[in-house]
Amino acid sequence: MNSIVARYHNDAAEYARYWAPVLEETARQLLDYVDPFVARRGGRVRVLEVGAGTGTLLLAALERWPLAEFVATEPARGMLDLAESRVRAAWPSESRVAFLEGLADALPVGEGSIDLIISSFVLQLVPDRLAALREAARVIAPNGMVSYVTWLDRDRPFIPAEEFDEAVYDLEIDEPEGTDEPHAGDVRSGRAATDELRRAGFVRASATEGELIYGWTHETYLAYKLAYDERSLMRSLKAPQRKRLENRARERLSRLKERDFRWHAPVVFARALKPVASR
Repeated sequence: MNSIVARYHNDAAEYARYWAPVLEETARQLLDYVDPFVARRGGRVRVLEVGAGTGTLLLAALERWPLAEFVATEPARGMLDLAESRVRAAWPSESRVAFLEGLADALPVGEGSIDLIISSFVLQLVPDRLAALREAARVIAPNGMVSYVTWLDRDRPFIPAEEFDEAVYDLEIDEPEGTDEPHAGDVRSGRAATDELRRAGFVRASATEGELIYGWTHETYLAYKLAYDERSLMRSLKAPQRKRLENRARERLSRLKERDFRWHAPVVFARALKPVASR
């Protein structure tokens, strides 16, 4: 288990509480993006979600496409267990979904067995995005579709994040070194996304650039930073240091306006088809 997978495994509950709600609305938009494909097939498709996380997108897809069958894959066991428990709670007798532990570049399904692959905010974390897309091409049936949403590599200043960093600097706290393993990173542009899909063997690739918009409050943003986003830092501090940082960050954040906590983050939606083999 690499460090990225281990982090999501260990912090599944915190992810569900603090980060999944941030992604939810934009992740659901991916279903709008592929809805015409599903409709053309009368809703009878076999869907695989790469990186099901805590089940946010899967729950929405189960409700939207009642005739579809699903495979939910996720390398972090803690996340997969949470996704399954959420689905079972919402749909106690649901038999249309299988939960399988597996990596994006080694999907635990057969060749050509999937009609549609969807993935939200996962393909920036994989070691090699092109390898993951080629694996998608392996398991998708001819004329099937792959579609994903992830971050665009464009920095935009976010004042609350800067103020939290300033609180750390104020107290002269040394932040721990990151231990993440190499990962693909954010997509440079919509054009880069379509080029990569074509290199993976897909055709009719298209991409749409957009924004994730989410609004925190002073207190909800502070809770997110302390309990999730800066959890490695917080765990490295002794209790008196944690308290001083919390107080200093709260003081700095309290000076901001409500509008400052509205986050605008660039994203890209991409999709493509697997070609039908020529005779």
